[in-house]
Amino acid sequence: MSAQPASDCLSRHASDPTALTLLQAVAARRAQPWHEAALLAALNANLAHARTHSPHYRRTLAAHPQPLPHVAALARLPLTHKDDLRAAYPWGLCAVPAAQLARYAESTGTTGGVNAGFVTQRDWLLNHYSVALAWADVLGPQDRVAVAVPYELSYVGADVDRACELLGASVLPVSTNNAACSWRQLLGLLQSHRITTLVCAPLRALRLVLLAREMGLDVARDLAVRRIVCVGEALSAAKRQRIARDWQAQVYNHYGMTEALSVALPCAAGALHLAQERFVFELLDPQHERPLSGPGTGELVLTTLDQQALPLLRYRSGDLVRLSPTPCACGRWQATIELLGRVQDLCPTAHGPQHLSALDALLLEEPGIEDLFTTRAQDGQVHISVLPRPGQPWAPTRQRLDAAVAQHWGGPVQWQVQPRQDWLQRLDSRSKPASALLVQPPSPARSSP
Repeated sequence: MSAQPASDCLSRHASDPTALTLLQAVAARRAQPWHEAALLAALNANLAHARTHSPHYRRTLAAHPQPLPHVAALARLPLTHKDDLRAAYPWGLCAVPAAQLARYAESTGTTGGVNAGFVTQRDWLLNHYSVALAWADVLGPQDRVAVAVPYELSYVGADVDRACELLGASVLPVSTNNAACSWRQLLGLLQSHRITTLVCAPLRALRLVLLAREMGLDVARDLAVRRIVCVGEALSAAKRQRIARDWQAQVYNHYGMTEALSVALPCAAGALHLAQERFVFELLDPQHERPLSGPGTGELVLTTLDQQALPLLRYRSGDLVRLSPTPCACGRWQATIELLGRVQDLCPTAHGPQHLSALDALLLEEPGIEDLFTTRAQDGQVHISVLPRPGQPWAPTRQRLDAAVAQHWGGPVQWQVQPRQDWLQRLDSRSKPASALLVQPPSPARSSP
């Protein structure tokens, strides 16, 4: 990490006056909270742009032709749902001519359907600068970064690459599901090239620990990786602690989506900060679709403030977050969140509503199973797929797990014992490891109440 201000370090990459001006604007926005008048002006400008140029919002905002009188009036506007994006695929929410588009991506997500994502060159640069300025507290020119995330039809790989380059770090672009570089080869490269930082999904970081052991390596002893930035999946506190322990590394979380690029960014203190310089955020009671006031747990809803190609108004992310009531020790003004996972994975239990991520802690404490489990809620049931460790009989492991679930979860679950080689092969051959392991429903022959 450089002693210079991050904006000064990045300015050498802004080779033309327009890019430099944009970088300075992003740095200024990140430096201090919005003044109410400036935030309202940005919000109304985005609203006018969407109403005028987005086919979807031209229709849905016809009943709301006037500028907002104050920021709180945003709650009067209709919500945008993922189904709206899917119904409008591909062009129905694009708000610029095709000739102005710089990149395209799309996401199938975890719940089906396809969401299109568009960015202009300005959108792309704004996001790069926002990410690089945040990551400057974590990375610098001394770092060698392996980027093991999707590149195909995705923004995240190219976005991380560019942010690292802006910070002067060197990049090893690995991608995922890549025939040119297997996961065994990646571990060899991490060792031979003394990679200091790994960017990957949380489940991938846990899988690499197991694969390294199969190769006779210890990731903490034999590798130089001392920072892991987790993307693409929710990172529970329990998984974060396990990854940090196994790798002896600092673990950070970075949260984004195809529709909006980077939504929350890490800091040196390890917190996840909402990108309030680029969005207005709300918390929504997911059951009653009512905004929640103040800190708490709810569905994250976002409105873009400066996104040309794909302006979004009150977009329901489908993600459940816990908003912290206390300022971060790093000193940033942006609020911090814990990303719990999908709203659909909030389950009724004897202890009240709990998110499936609450199961991570008790599953990670069980010595009879590998750390590569998955949980999902379907048809009122909680299904947990597990991989027993070699030499560990399932019957006593199951008894311990049942007792732990009864005590800490308080709801019925169905266990599915996975065939080891098939489970690992599926995990290794898919771009999104957690989603890949959820596509196959549990077999009745292997499940039990």
